[in-house]
Parts: sequence; C-alpha cells; structure tokens
Amino acid sequence: MTPEDFQRLYQLQIVDARIAECQKTIAHVDDGTDAGAELEADQATLAELEEQLRQKQSRHRKLELDLEGVEAEKKEKSDRAYGGTISNPKELAALEQKIDELDRNVHRHEDMILEVLEEMEELEGRTNKQREKSEAQSAAHKSIVENFEHTTAEAREEIADLEEAREELVAELPQQLLRPYEELRRRESGTAVALLRGGSCSECNLAVPRAKLGMIKRGVSIIKCEHCRRILVVPGE
Repeated sequence: MTPEDFQRLYQLQIVDARIAECQKTIAHVDDGTDAGAELEADQATLAELEEQLRQKQSRHRKLELDLEGVEAEKKEKSDRAYGGTISNPKELAALEQKIDELDRNVHRHEDMILEVLEEMEELEGRTNKQREKSEAQSAAHKSIVENFEHTTAEAREEIADLEEAREELVAELPQQLLRPYEELRRRESGTAVALLRGGSCSECNLAVPRAKLGMIKRGVSIIKCEHCRRILVVPGE
C-alpha cells in the first residue's frame, strides 16, 4: 500500500457518499402522488357539481316549456271565453274556472322557475370556484411531476458518472485496503475513512496518539481511529 492508495480510498469515499446522496434524493423527492390524489378528488367534486348544474339547467328548460304550454292553454281558453263565441253561462263559467286554475298554474311555474334560477346561480358560483381550485391543483401537480422527472433524471445521470469513476478507483485499489473499507462502510453508515486534521480524527474529533501520526502520514499500513475505528488518512494537497 502507498500514500496514493489512501488518497484514492478517500476519493472513493467521496464518490460513494455522493452516490448515496443522489439515491436519497431519488427516494425522497416528491413524485406528485399526494398532489395527484388531491387533484383527482378536486376533479371528482367538480364533475359532481357540473352534473348537478346540468340537472338544474335541464329542469329549468322543462319548466320553461311547461310554462309556455300552460300560458298557451290559458290564452286559448281565454280567447274562447271572451271571444264572443260562447253564450252558454254554464260553459262560460266552466271555462273561467279552468282559466283561474291555469292562472294559478302559471304562477306556480314562475315560482318554481325563480327557485331553480336561484339554485343555478348558487351552483354556478360553487362550480366556478371548484373549477379554479381544480385548475390550480392541476398546475401544481404538473409542476411537481416535472420537478420529479427533472431531479431524478439528473440524479440518475450523476450516479452513472459516479459509478464509472468508482469502478476506476476500485480497479486501482489493493484488496487489502478495499475489503476493510467496504466492511467499515456497511457498519458505519457509509463513512469508513476519516481525515487526520490537527492531530485529531475528523469524524469523532478525538486526538490520535502521537506514535501513530508518522505511520498515518507514511501511508503504508491501515491505521484506524482508536475511538470510531475509521481508517485514518492524511488530507491531500
């Protein structure tokens, strides 16, 4: 083993740490699932309101047609009653009774039409508000998905480059240095190498015995921190 091997080992740790960061980014970036579910709920609510509004509009058209029919019948009866063609008092009285009934029916239809118009106005307001909410949620969901796709694509591209760099470093490292590194990396949450800074371990900040400082600087054998058990390396220039 040479000092250059230990420098490569530290570079390998930097590469592995960055790969782990990229993988964490991919695992935790928002993929839009929650926003998509909220969008579906908003769209379902909007569809329900639109259907209710269509039903009210259909009822309004039917009432308008019914009113036209009642008014036409009332006019026809009024024309017969007061057109001078009916001389029989009983027949005239029956027609006038029917005209009164139709007149009440006209008023009833007008009241129903007014009620439906008020309901339509209220529904239109709720529908428009819900449509705006749905459109805003759709835009938010689209933005989240685009960010997810962009972020994960960049992370995967960087991982591919890092994996290539890792292969080159691994190929140059002796197995007696690589094996303990991999074992320590699994055991110590990814950090197997610590720098010697000011005579102390960069990971646990404890002082390294003076007797070991020269050995670490020579870089011909593995020297571990007595406290955190990480491989100690002298920082490169």
